[in-house]
Amino acid sequence: MAIDSQMLAGRTIIVTRAADRAGGLTSLLIEAGATVLEIPVTTTVDAGDGGRDLQMAINNIEQYDWVVVTSPEGAHRFRDAIALLGASPRQFKIAAVGTATAEAVGGADLIPNVQTGRSLGESFPTGQGRILLAVAESAGTDFEVAARGKGWTIDRVTTYRTVSITPTHDRSGDISQADAITFASASSARAWHDVFGLTMPKVVVAMGPMTASALSELGIPDVVVATEQSLKGVVTATVEALASR
Repeated sequence: MAIDSQMLAGRTIIVTRAADRAGGLTSLLIEAGATVLEIPVTTTVDAGDGGRDLQMAINNIEQYDWVVVTSPEGAHRFRDAIALLGASPRQFKIAAVGTATAEAVGGADLIPNVQTGRSLGESFPTGQGRILLAVAESAGTDFEVAARGKGWTIDRVTTYRTVSITPTHDRSGDISQADAITFASASSARAWHDVFGLTMPKVVVAMGPMTASALSELGIPDVVVATEQSLKGVVTATVEALASR
């Protein structure tokens, strides 16, 4: 779906992405005519080791057959780290959990049809090589379980941590005026719930199934899931969800 300035004209959309990563989604929503309220409830910080393990893995990147990234933030950090060390990201294959993550890492050789860690592991080929898994500290183990079952050796490296933040002033009035809210990660969904509970617009859009599952577990019904796990996919899902309202 091509984006035009009338799609979300007169609509107010809340973006909950971390402040340093909200710009891309905000720009697309504005392009579609929306008024955007950025209310970030999380931010990302360095891994507890300051990136030492990631740097060590990249220093020995030739031992890996695959690099697997499971979030746009992890993909950005991996790409930045490998660029600083002058290594080529195409000396090995890259797998990404979704379209947005693939875009963040500069392209991927494998993206699962269902954009979850489990599906990525299930769609992975059988092999006996080595995988560098670059993930958030809080990432699950679904991919690892599936890939190890297919013979792979996995080195899991934490690339960042997600921490909750509290808005500096009352946003309840802003929230009540919004038409929809977007969530790009399960961590942002949980952080929003910690701060605002179930206070949110009626239209709730999740970037992917893992985020939608987290929202459902928090007691938020009727979540709209973007068909394509990308920023454009979130915009498209928001447009379609609001079209009949």
